[in-house]
Amino acid sequence: MLARGLESPYAERLEQWKPDPERERRVTTRVPCAEYFPVRDRALIAHATQIDPDGWWFGVPMEVQQEVWPTEDFQLADAAVPTDVPEDDLFAGIRDLAATYDGRRESIGV
Repeated sequence: MLARGLESPYAERLEQWKPDPERERRVTTRVPCAEYFPVRDRALIAHATQIDPDGWWFGVPMEVQQEVWPTEDFQLADAAVPTDVPEDDLFAGIRDLAATYDGRRESIGV
């Protein structure tokens, strides 16, 4: 943001930032969703008791968010279906098994 001539709401936090390669390794799924960020923000604003609409969360212009971090990131903790990482779909493998799943993990080979 600074390179764009904008004030960063994260300046203090970034001064204290320590890289954590292990944390980055734990991210197994990155879902591209920048085009949905406006919808996400409207939903967050609708819950103003949880996120301050005038707070730091909304301090980064939408186009900057979409360019520099266009994904929502997740960590796969467990899987009830066969999976490969990295993933870009939280429901990969589930769609094909949903019709035949009988409630037992063993029935889907996991």
